[in-house]
Amino acid sequence: MTNVKLIADAGSTKVEWVALGEDGSVVGRIISDGINALLAEIEDVEFSMKNVREQLGQEFSYKEVHYYGAGCATDRVCNKMSEILKSVWDVDSVYVYSDLLGASRALFGNKRGIACILGTGSNSCLYDGKKIDRNVPSLGYVLGDEGSGAALGKRLVSDAFKNQLPDKIREEFLEEYSISLTDILDRVYRTPSPNKFLASLVPFIKKNIWNPYLFSLVHQELTSFIKRNVAMYPGAHSMPIGFMGSIAVVFEDILRDAASKQGYEISTILKAPMDGLIDYHRQ
Repeated sequence: MTNVKLIADAGSTKVEWVALGEDGSVVGRIISDGINALLAEIEDVEFSMKNVREQLGQEFSYKEVHYYGAGCATDRVCNKMSEILKSVWDVDSVYVYSDLLGASRALFGNKRGIACILGTGSNSCLYDGKKIDRNVPSLGYVLGDEGSGAALGKRLVSDAFKNQLPDKIREEFLEEYSISLTDILDRVYRTPSPNKFLASLVPFIKKNIWNPYLFSLVHQELTSFIKRNVAMYPGAHSMPIGFMGSIAVVFEDILRDAASKQGYEISTILKAPMDGLIDYHRQ
């Protein structure tokens, strides 16, 4: 039976699981449904993880589990996830970290830098090469999440229904999504995960980024992220700055321009952390 180290990159949309053999080779890799540790029910998490173990097969003996998860921001949540992982994977050596630490390790390994996430939500930290030294709180899609998919979707919807968008773009948006004001209010205020719904509108912005209004909307949001997050870390201008996430990748050119106009140079932009985490845990 092969002894393996299991790594999980758990986002709200999907979880990527990788099993590393003793020689550091990838011996198993699958995708499962997303888990937000802060919001998920214990029974649902257990069910999902048991399915993952079954898919990976019975030939593995798990010596340790490293779980980087969305929502793993407090000791209470991390302890909850740790107990589930120990139970499902039958292992004592379980380590639960925030997705922000996962992004940091993937971007910088054992080196210092400012790690940023731009996906459905947004976040950032000052990473000292081992741990998160400082964190400007994200505050979520209601109070923060500048530059995120949720923030961009919120701007798009608000501008559409307040008649700020150019007429042609507004008409195309409402027609493409067949969405009314009542639909919007229901999806945002009366259903679960409104942040995911808002972020799901980003493809429309991407498709129409040629339009000066939408280009400016994205540039403003990304500039806001730089000003309200990156700029808050001491010595930010002299440190490597890395970004992780789909929004950072999709709007890379605009992001680099927004950062440059504030005097920052971005060193690395990655879509997902797993390959970097594999390298980190091979050490």
